[in-house]
Amino acid sequence: GGRKVTRVEVTLDGGETWQVCSVERLEKPNKYGKYWCWCFWSLEVEVLDILGAKEIAVRAWDEAQNTQPEKLIWNAM
Repeated sequence: GGRKVTRVEVTLDGGETWQVCSVERLEKPNKYGKYWCWCFWSLEVEVLDILGAKEIAVRAWDEAQNTQPEKLIWNAM
């Protein structure tokens, strides 16, 4: 935790292709070098591409190359 997001990608075709987004970070690291806030990302996409998409998926990586798994793993608390 506490690592900044370094890469965001979007797919409009079920993961066949991925487009790299622009990432904007407004937050500075805290005094321990950690990042805890959201970052903003954007991608210019043709309207027809969005209209033709069955779903839109996003994936992101942090500075240690960590990413969320494609399928969620639930745990009992």
